[in-house]
Amino acid sequence: MKGHARDLMTHGTTQASPETPIAALAYTIGDVGIGGLPVVDASHEVIGFVSETDVMTALLAGRSPATPAREIMTSPAETVDEFATTDDVIKLLRLRSIHHLPVVRGGRLVGIISPKDVLRYYSSRAEPDDAIG
Repeated sequence: MKGHARDLMTHGTTQASPETPIAALAYTIGDVGIGGLPVVDASHEVIGFVSETDVMTALLAGRSPATPAREIMTSPAETVDEFATTDDVIKLLRLRSIHHLPVVRGGRLVGIISPKDVLRYYSSRAEPDDAIG
């Protein structure tokens, strides 16, 4: 597929700060219906990622709902520059076995890519005869 990460990504990504409590993370992930959140510092640089699995694991382990994201996030987070090729993005998702890939411009968060974004991009370029139904 020809294109760049910025062609795949969802803009306006929901994000968390390192101090966001688990309770707020759980609410946001459940309410928005996403699988996780990039954790960004004051300058919007990605410093980690919190997945729904991270939140569930922490809660099931008896962590306080007030526990901050910085204590359960994966850090450093895997990120990709907005001009990375779509092929490089897909390889990275597969090689790292990740489902969410924050997209950065100059180190700052500008979007996120999930498998659904990749499928949406691919289907927008597929032939009409490829559709089911």
